[in-house]
Amino acid sequence: MKYRRRIGKDKVTCLFGANVDAIATVEPSELLTIETRDAYNGSFELDMDVERHARISSPATMNPVTGPIAVAGAQPGDSLIIHVDKIRLGSIGYVAATSGLGIMADHKVEPDAAKFVVRDGRVWLDDGIDLPLRPMIGTIGVAPAGEPIISLDLGNHGGNLDLNEITEGSTITLPVNVDGALFAIGDVHATMGSGEGHSGVNIDAEIDLHVGIVKGALAPAPIIRTEKEFITIGVAPKLEAALVKAASAMEMELVRRLDITPTRARMLLGSSVDLRLGQAGGYGVNVSVCAAFPMDSL
Repeated sequence: MKYRRRIGKDKVTCLFGANVDAIATVEPSELLTIETRDAYNGSFELDMDVERHARISSPATMNPVTGPIAVAGAQPGDSLIIHVDKIRLGSIGYVAATSGLGIMADHKVEPDAAKFVVRDGRVWLDDGIDLPLRPMIGTIGVAPAGEPIISLDLGNHGGNLDLNEITEGSTITLPVNVDGALFAIGDVHATMGSGEGHSGVNIDAEIDLHVGIVKGALAPAPIIRTEKEFITIGVAPKLEAALVKAASAMEMELVRRLDITPTRARMLLGSSVDLRLGQAGGYGVNVSVCAAFPMDSL
């Protein structure tokens, strides 16, 4: 078995930024195992008190990511390639339900939190309801070129994209904006509905991955490749603008990769591209949409 370097979850950040000190430097193609905390930063491991959690939480302390991790040789103008080999979930995840958050913010519910137990290939709500496991990585990104951005937010640097397509076997391409790229990762969910209408099942995890660099080929925005799909991403303050960005990025990629006219790309957009919600839950941050095209047609 090949050696994998382990990076623990004892050093996390809630900020993507050029001035955040790297916790480690890795080589391209080095095999890594990265430990991550749940998005509640372990708050519900102490007790299930939703009101206590609300009092101690803020955008600056939520959604911790392990990192930043510098990649040797990565320079502005390059692209960082991250391949997710495996996601191993912890045994217990958490969901807190409160009013004032998510797309149902104006519809009141009694505040509560629940444990979701991972066993027998399923995830079980504490009252006996079981769901399929759908492990995914909610937050992955690099330092932006300008001002730092909290890990709860998202943009062309990545961040809290909350796309189910970022999972085992996926390859994510991110722009390198600063020396070393300074990538960080976390916010794993045992399962999450597309659009994250309230919250996925937040859980600690171990992620096996390896990284690479494409020199002199800056990706303007994140791109995902899976075994079956090529995926562009649009991020904007409003959903319609994010849809347009994702669709526009896909049209440009189809023109370039298939050597077709923009008109033909527009035809393919309607006939074969799926537009899906990512982070669209109304949390006061940007929203994300992805556009997916079948890989076997490229």
